[in-house]
Amino acid sequence: MSDPAGIAIITAIATGTVQKISDSVSDSTAEAFKSLCKKVFARFRGLPEAQEALDGVRLDSEDGSALEAVADHLHRAEQEDPEIARLMAELRRAVEDRGADSVVNTVHGGVSDEAKVVQGRDFHGDLRL
Repeated sequence: MSDPAGIAIITAIATGTVQKISDSVSDSTAEAFKSLCKKVFARFRGLPEAQEALDGVRLDSEDGSALEAVADHLHRAEQEDPEIARLMAELRRAVEDRGADSVVNTVHGGVSDEAKVVQGRDFHGDLRL
């Protein structure tokens, strides 16, 4: 399940940030996300390996092995629980509806004092700051 939509959803679950799914989140997407989080947390609580993988992603959302482990557990959960499957399908649509023309910028760590963040898209030619 290492598809980009699945990874975006797993990262959103681990970080508790629905904006990882889509820039403009509708109320129904936010509700689906909350419902999925509740179901996944309850299910993973009873599975030590799944909980450990989820905790790993919470500590480091770029940990590939932890992401894959959560993806495997979530895939099993989708197969066994129709409600999880329905919610995942709804959230996948939200991720895919971003469109090919969208841009997602992520900043890790704090931005304060002298630090600056510059976000942009489609630069052509030199860029000097």
